[in-house]
Amino acid sequence: MPTSKLDISCPPLVMEHLHAGKVRDAVTTLAQLAGADLSIRGADSKDLNTNSGEKNSQRSTIQYRDKPHGWVQYPKDGSLDNMPKLAGAMASLTEHLLDREMAIGSLAEGLMTSYEELDLFYTLFPTVSSKTDAQEIAEVLVEETAKTLNCKRVSIMILDEKKKCYRVLASRGLPDGFQNIDIPIANSMAERAMSQDSVMVVNNVNEHPELAGKSQGQYDTDAFALVRVPLKAQGQALGLLSVTEKIGNPEFTARDRKLLEGLSAMGASALLNCHLHKSVNMQMMSTIHALASAVDAKDKYTHDHAGRVASLCVATARELGIKEQPKLREIELSGLLHDIGKIGIPDAILSKPKQLTADEYKTIQTHTVIGAKIVQHVPGLENVAKAIRHHHERFDGLGYPDNLVGDVIPLASAIISVADTYDALTSDRPYRKAGNIDDAVAELNSCRGTQFDPKVVDAFIAAIYKEAHEPKSCPVNLVGANI
Repeated sequence: MPTSKLDISCPPLVMEHLHAGKVRDAVTTLAQLAGADLSIRGADSKDLNTNSGEKNSQRSTIQYRDKPHGWVQYPKDGSLDNMPKLAGAMASLTEHLLDREMAIGSLAEGLMTSYEELDLFYTLFPTVSSKTDAQEIAEVLVEETAKTLNCKRVSIMILDEKKKCYRVLASRGLPDGFQNIDIPIANSMAERAMSQDSVMVVNNVNEHPELAGKSQGQYDTDAFALVRVPLKAQGQALGLLSVTEKIGNPEFTARDRKLLEGLSAMGASALLNCHLHKSVNMQMMSTIHALASAVDAKDKYTHDHAGRVASLCVATARELGIKEQPKLREIELSGLLHDIGKIGIPDAILSKPKQLTADEYKTIQTHTVIGAKIVQHVPGLENVAKAIRHHHERFDGLGYPDNLVGDVIPLASAIISVADTYDALTSDRPYRKAGNIDDAVAELNSCRGTQFDPKVVDAFIAAIYKEAHEPKSCPVNLVGANI
């Protein structure tokens, strides 16, 4: 049950995003996992320029261009230690939504002068704004830029954390081997574009001796044209949109520049949204890891058991051909939280070194139902709750709590069942020492088709042996590849 209250008061411009869809799911889930009751309402304009708030409460202000536009309010009684950090993260997310909406409004106003520009914006924005994967966003922008401006070479490059290198996230027309490589900023065209913090347009490289030799690869002519547009959102430098060689070698026009500025603004906002989405997910995962660790801490023999099971589950799912990130995340969460119901089991039973009595074993079995009830009320985790409830079902129908048989058992549950058993066999327990991998695999095979789903056992074994023998790869770094 929530133990504290978190109130978001935000501008009407972003209310729709916070009240529906993935953003609503994310903030609600994060608040619930942190033990807080979340409410969202429109900001009262008369309070925006004051520091007033409810008694015994504190605020993280939502700002746009150094002016307050709302707040995230929480009690200052200290009931939840992580509340200031959580409120700050939600305020930052709301600021980004507001910044994005304001940027969209500004861009739309400029595009009204041209039907082609307006059509481009409304065609592209839904695709870009719906994505949460940076590379997917970059690929869409690269293809649309190349098509709209009729260019041979387009690339999206993002800055590394220390802002000393670029990484080509998506490209078209670049030499082979340039995808996902590190490109030093120093002594490159990118360095000049970033230092000027504005669109860099060069319609004839030959007229700029200082740029000689700073662009790699083969060109139709030495007098090619290029544009470099910084990707910035909320004052943050994120990367660079690079466009080179219009087909037929015409110059870049004022219209081209306007289009690129719009595309870069949209791309930067979407890329920043990815970063914030990732941050929210990381905070949610940190909370879930903390809950899983709390369960593991009840028994010294299960240290990081949930984390290991989650990793094994994801590896097995990939081996089974599951590639969709939402599904993999669902399976990972199921593995992390599969034993969350043990919070409701007495320590004396969980840690008993001797054999359990029949009644004690029945008590242990209730952890699947308890765990499912804990998780099922969190929006978006309904399938996780099902996986938790059924992770002790058996393929032959002799499991618990519902005696499900074969393929009726949720796949995530069947995967957890194998991973859970394997980790137990290869970890120390009160009644025995850890076994080796080969003995554990032999045990899994002996229960193939009775306790475990055969296809899951096969995929699991393939995954653990593949991981054991797979060499670690090193990132490529092409020093001096200036583009």
